[in-house]
Amino acid sequence: MGQTVKSLGNRKRKNLNGESRMSLTEQEKKLLTLIGEDPSLSVSQLQCELQYKRVNTVSKKMRDLRKAGYILGPYYHINLNAVGKNRIHNVLAEIRFDPKQYDAVFELITCIDCWEWIFPTIQGDTLFVVFRANYYTYLTRLLSILKNTGFIEYQVYSSQNRWFIQNPNFFGNVFPVNTNLFEDITIDLTYPKRARDIKWRFIDLKVMQYFQVKTCSISEIQRIEKRKYGRFWRRSQIKYTIEKIIDAGIAERKHYNISPYPRDRCYAFLLLVEGDTANVQKFIVNFGKGCRIYKIFTMCKDMGFVLCWTSPQVGPVLMITLEELYPRIETRCLQVKSMYHPLKKSFNDEHFDFESQRWTFPYKEYKEQLESVIEKRKG
Repeated sequence: MGQTVKSLGNRKRKNLNGESRMSLTEQEKKLLTLIGEDPSLSVSQLQCELQYKRVNTVSKKMRDLRKAGYILGPYYHINLNAVGKNRIHNVLAEIRFDPKQYDAVFELITCIDCWEWIFPTIQGDTLFVVFRANYYTYLTRLLSILKNTGFIEYQVYSSQNRWFIQNPNFFGNVFPVNTNLFEDITIDLTYPKRARDIKWRFIDLKVMQYFQVKTCSISEIQRIEKRKYGRFWRRSQIKYTIEKIIDAGIAERKHYNISPYPRDRCYAFLLLVEGDTANVQKFIVNFGKGCRIYKIFTMCKDMGFVLCWTSPQVGPVLMITLEELYPRIETRCLQVKSMYHPLKKSFNDEHFDFESQRWTFPYKEYKEQLESVIEKRKG
């Protein structure tokens, strides 16, 4: 079984296997829903909303819920498309292979060191990978090397659209409903145009990395930089950088990642959605809205991608719900491993040339590494 999740305070209930499981009070559900909807709420505002007698009760609840696997962040979405003089793309790749080749394929994919997310499926025959690169065609050539040597089959999708997050409503349905899925939407999936003449420094990109996957806390950034890298950044330096990247629109849409259940108890799945572009956009925005579901989604041309964390009960019901949507849209569902398993990292700042202010990726080095691993694996 997975790691036991500690209950909040002294409230515990035992499941059939004797493990401690977490239950939430109504106030805790409200707290999670509130910060999921508005991460800018102050501790005093939350105290007022939740009617706690003491301000420090909010901070304690936040710490406990974080330890229990409900809260990650806060983070920012980072618009790298507006950093530097040349554009970079999100490249989403569905990589299929013989499960017996899992270790080899995993090693080969990580040789292409511009990946940011790797999601393995439960079946062990697919990796869903998000790369960040300036030349889509160069990346596909690398994947073609793996295809031509018999390791993989693949499908890739390129995009410069935003990723959006929808946090769970803890008072909503556990199961996604199939009504209102094609209601009109007002969301803009594209990034707004930004000035591209800003000169970016090493510290700027480092803070972007922290904001994207680690922390928004100045003191935490200082502590990590000092402990891991021996760099002593003044608080005023970091504060200036934060203001610079927010004012430039690079760091946008601050958010928490709120899990509907402790993360190691969630059912995680990825939907690949095809059909009429307008219908696909409506579906990926409206799916799971108002429900106890965490969702992150984007579009790549006519293809929609929706990653969800939800209750394990949802699995069988979900497949029936999706089948009912055909032929208006067609969906494929990949069950991915627990949200503790995906590999996630920020972009690599070594790929940014500070002198020319351009993104450069060492595709030749990636190719040589792939060929070396292939030779070793084939030998």
